[in-house]
Amino acid sequence: MMRVLLLLPLLTACGAFVVTPETARDEARRINALDTATLWRVQASTRDMVELSQVEAELGSRDQFSSSIGYLGRRTLAQAARGRYRRPSQDDPALDGVNCDDFLTDAAAQVEFMGSGGPRNDRHKLDDDGDGLACNWIDDLRQSVARATQS
Repeated sequence: MMRVLLLLPLLTACGAFVVTPETARDEARRINALDTATLWRVQASTRDMVELSQVEAELGSRDQFSSSIGYLGRRTLAQAARGRYRRPSQDDPALDGVNCDDFLTDAAAQVEFMGSGGPRNDRHKLDDDGDGLACNWIDDLRQSVARATQS
């Protein structure tokens, strides 16, 4: 019993537990309520990669790709990797009918993806390639990094 108790904090810290949709929604609401300046401060300072992804998605949905203290993708783009997360089969009955075409922007898709538990719980199947990013959000991050790092 003692070994299990000692292992739980380690598993939690490593992100071994799946985020429930309810927990993800609560976190998305919290982030959505923050003003843009606060979001940029969190983006520059957080060590929590899930929070960072959510904050960047929210900033992108506000069309905020750079500021005086940073730019989107600075820390998250390197984390994206095709096949990083396992994805369910196409005929999984737990998937709903939402798809990338249902969103006006890839940032909006990323907000929904993160707010519903992604990348570990992609119930909308917005991350087909398993890179941890919804739809074509990776292209927006690449453009953001390219603009910010041009000399």
